[in-house]
Amino acid sequence: MASTEIIPGIHVIRGKFAGEFGFIASYLIVSEGEALVIDPGTAGDPGDNVVKALKDFGLNQKSDLVGIVCTHGHPDHAGGAGRLRKSTGAPILIHSGDAELLRDPSSFLNERLLMDRAQRLSMKFDKGPLRVNYRGIEPNSFLSNGQQIQVGKLSLRVIHTGGHSAGHCVFYESTEKMLFSGDEVNNFPNEPRKFYVDLSGSIVAKLAALDELSKLDIDYLLPAHDVPALFGDVSLQFEGVRDGVIHLQDTILSHLEARGEADIEQLEFDIRQSRSVPIPVTIDALLATTIRVTLDGLAEAGLVKDLGKGIWVMN
Repeated sequence: MASTEIIPGIHVIRGKFAGEFGFIASYLIVSEGEALVIDPGTAGDPGDNVVKALKDFGLNQKSDLVGIVCTHGHPDHAGGAGRLRKSTGAPILIHSGDAELLRDPSSFLNERLLMDRAQRLSMKFDKGPLRVNYRGIEPNSFLSNGQQIQVGKLSLRVIHTGGHSAGHCVFYESTEKMLFSGDEVNNFPNEPRKFYVDLSGSIVAKLAALDELSKLDIDYLLPAHDVPALFGDVSLQFEGVRDGVIHLQDTILSHLEARGEADIEQLEFDIRQSRSVPIPVTIDALLATTIRVTLDGLAEAGLVKDLGKGIWVMN
């Protein structure tokens, strides 16, 4: 079998182990002869197994797959969307805030991460899940907050969060009490406090989303980079993620106060040296980018200010 059933009709299709990112997961919902894919993964993995899973369930890939839904446009979630649409004919749905990442995949490296030219060049040869190795495509339609996506007897409510990236959405199904959370809650396996956001994202929006989502009645928290959290463990995951965001904010403020003024490179050095915050290690740009977005959020709260030329101080 290409998939593992979590509860009746809800299947996870895991790709190859991707180091720090763990096993990238696609979800396949099957209900009353219809199917829906949430996050087809990279260009080929684990999306190539979706068609096999559909056949295993006796479904027709050309008529029974009603949609390919992307929580957001990062390569490890949406890179396989075009390939899967070509083999199934199913429409691709994504929020307009991340649609450009499908139309122009290179914009992920050029506009969403804080990288210099050398780093962008090295990423072109990277073999990890954030590699951009697929052609641009036009999505079929755009997701909107509050929209209902129907698959068989199940209905998923779209919740636009916009923290991890500008167009990030999660999907809540109230009957089975499931939340398909993409990267907004868990970013990495086994460490809810470790996270990153891209330059279009927002720490303010991320914290607001965590507060809103934690109030939902959730028995199954289904992330893309970790094992599902069930029942009582769900609230612990939300607490851990929120603690991680607050801890990073506090750490940045502490280092900035100690230095008097600092740029992102200096803050990144301090955070790595102090080892007080669990940080992404595979790609350096993920930490630098997250620091920048966090500073923007702290500035919005009136706690820091940008003096210009990348220099930040306490307000």
